[in-house]
Amino acid sequence: MWSWWRDVFMNFSELVAPNGLFSDGDWIEKKDQDENGTVRLIQLADIGACFFKDKSAKFVTEVKAKELNCTYLQKGDILIARLPDPLGRACIFPLDGKYITAVDVAIVRISRSDINPKYVMYMINSPGFRNDIKHYESGTTRKRISRKNLDKIQFNIPPLPEQEHIISRIEELFSQLDASVAELKTAKERLNVYRQAVLKEAFDSCKDFVPLATLGDLGRGKSKHRPRNDAALFENGKYPFIQTGEVKAAPKHITCYSKMYGDFGLQQSKLWPKGTLCITIAANIAETAFLGIDACFPDSVVGFTPYEHILPEYVRYFIESQKQRLWAFAPATAQKNINLDTLEKLTIPYCSVEEQEQIVRKIDSKKSVCDSIEKTVDTALQQAEALRQSILKKAFEGRKSGG
Repeated sequence: MWSWWRDVFMNFSELVAPNGLFSDGDWIEKKDQDENGTVRLIQLADIGACFFKDKSAKFVTEVKAKELNCTYLQKGDILIARLPDPLGRACIFPLDGKYITAVDVAIVRISRSDINPKYVMYMINSPGFRNDIKHYESGTTRKRISRKNLDKIQFNIPPLPEQEHIISRIEELFSQLDASVAELKTAKERLNVYRQAVLKEAFDSCKDFVPLATLGDLGRGKSKHRPRNDAALFENGKYPFIQTGEVKAAPKHITCYSKMYGDFGLQQSKLWPKGTLCITIAANIAETAFLGIDACFPDSVVGFTPYEHILPEYVRYFIESQKQRLWAFAPATAQKNINLDTLEKLTIPYCSVEEQEQIVRKIDSKKSVCDSIEKTVDTALQQAEALRQSILKKAFEGRKSGG
């Protein structure tokens, strides 16, 4: 598939000579930013491996950019992320206009007619080059690489026709892979639609409805009256503190958490018992999961403890079936949320324990099929990313490291 070339090593400084650019982005602090500015700040979140994500929305004014002597990006520049994940990922900058980038992004501007920037970008993202980066990375908790160390990595560039051939073959294979990935993502979206249909159908036959508050105890978590320094809440932490993202991420029972309250934090909060049904009411509305441990949570989460004649899983499935309805109660603001009163007044089908069990079994049966299919799709998506790296590896495996 690929052909090889004789070894002629260079680094980035040599690659961009004589009229190109190899530099870091600019040091832009929060105080320098202005939402009314016309110069967009490209950030690490925009840098994908072989593609531009176009996610950020930070700006500075032209006056501030001039004051800070910022380097304006040009369409076709290669942007390299000097922080993970992954470290050293690179993309071609595709936009025209007034753009600058953050200091943790390196800019490579090639002005030579015998070098195609796309070839260099693909090479940077290849497993071999990533391995070279590991020799020069620094940091303990979060790896990084300096531009100076990036410039220590040597590589060879074949003649332009060879570059064009390799680019063409990579993009042909990537195009086929992208089409397969798009189909897999569509399958996942259809599964989500089917899940909602299963939930809706399960409760359609119910006729008697009562407010949720009549079926159990509801209460918001506590995070009010915090000291100005939130760190004090977590000092000597020993009580799990569950956040909305951890409710959403939990398959059914919440056992993973990133923070722990200390004794002072517990005084400002409440320790909820294992088995409590958690319902999010802010940001990710109507996400549900059961506490797998005794834990605290903020006022963006509601705890529900059903009465004896109510199955917790029955309530959980009903809440999930009402996501669209609950979202509709959220005000049209940037921070979507509902209040406890909305949940308390939410009407839920009331039926016998036997009927609840039947509904739960029906949902479980169909949901397990969905989960199995989704697991297969997720595995295929992971394999697709591994195949992408395999394509790049094969394209550049003849390149000997000179660094």
